[in-house]
Amino acid sequence: PQAVQPPPVRQAAPTPPPDPQGTVYVSAAEAMQGRRQPPSRFVLVIGDWYGRQVAEGLADLYVGERTSPAVVAITADPSGFQTAPVDWVNRLPGAIDAGKPDAIVLALGVEDLEPIREGETDVQPLTDRWAELYGKRVDDVLAAARGPQGRRVILLGLPPVQSAPESQEYERLNDLLRTHAARSGAVYVNVWDGFVDEDGKYTASGPAVDGQRRRLRQADGERFTRAGGRKLAFFVQKELTRLLAEPGPAANAPAADGSQPISLNDGPRGGANLAGGPPPVGRGAANILPASAPGSEALKALSDGSPIAARKGRTDDFSWPPKTQPGSGEAPDAR
Repeated sequence: PQAVQPPPVRQAAPTPPPDPQGTVYVSAAEAMQGRRQPPSRFVLVIGDWYGRQVAEGLADLYVGERTSPAVVAITADPSGFQTAPVDWVNRLPGAIDAGKPDAIVLALGVEDLEPIREGETDVQPLTDRWAELYGKRVDDVLAAARGPQGRRVILLGLPPVQSAPESQEYERLNDLLRTHAARSGAVYVNVWDGFVDEDGKYTASGPAVDGQRRRLRQADGERFTRAGGRKLAFFVQKELTRLLAEPGPAANAPAADGSQPISLNDGPRGGANLAGGPPPVGRGAANILPASAPGSEALKALSDGSPIAARKGRTDDFSWPPKTQPGSGEAPDAR
């Protein structure tokens, strides 16, 4: 008789190492305390529980990278763009002073679908009047965050949730947030597609930032797991990297001799003015017509396809015969 071979011993799969977890600070001073090489840049996250999870995700993504900014979070749960229970317009100056931010992330709105009191009337959510009142509040918070310095601000859109009716309301609220972010000069970040399946419906699990399929949402169908927070922050990190690579508002200030720095961005140096056109009046931005201004030649060309009138001496001046250059003393060669 043949000897019976013992069944092979199954070895347990090795336990993957725990994901690194970063540190979220309450102020820039705390982030610098006791460190031999303190961070030189800071990202300030303002929000409710949603903002707190964004901050945790950012800190996890930045952990181990020496040149990454420190993450400072000042959050209040519950809170939102509405004035109660937290008035962020009044609280933001102190938060900015504590965070010393190079960029600000606003993650608010998940609990804002409540009536707005106007006089003796409660204006119901997502009605036309509610959108008008709420939009004014969003503008006020964004203006307080950007300030006269024009700080870099990211406004985070809301994610889908397990409740289908509530998700539909969040989609409408996102349209409102996107519009007001563009109006104020803030960057709107859409996170919606990262938390839905192929059919566009809410999903609690999905690919994480490491490529593995993980549970992204908690059992309540709203809040995020730690892996979900990292994926949420991934969308923000891409825009932060771009914004922090750009020169800050101070870099665009005139030098000591009064000269203006060269910039590829349009702005107060007349980037919207075409060569050969009338020179801007004065040196301030208020005297320069932006390319997007209503009635401008640039806007007509981009939106309507209307040709821009050629200016004498410019390369798009195809008039024939060519005009004699001033002071040349020679007639053009017509051959």
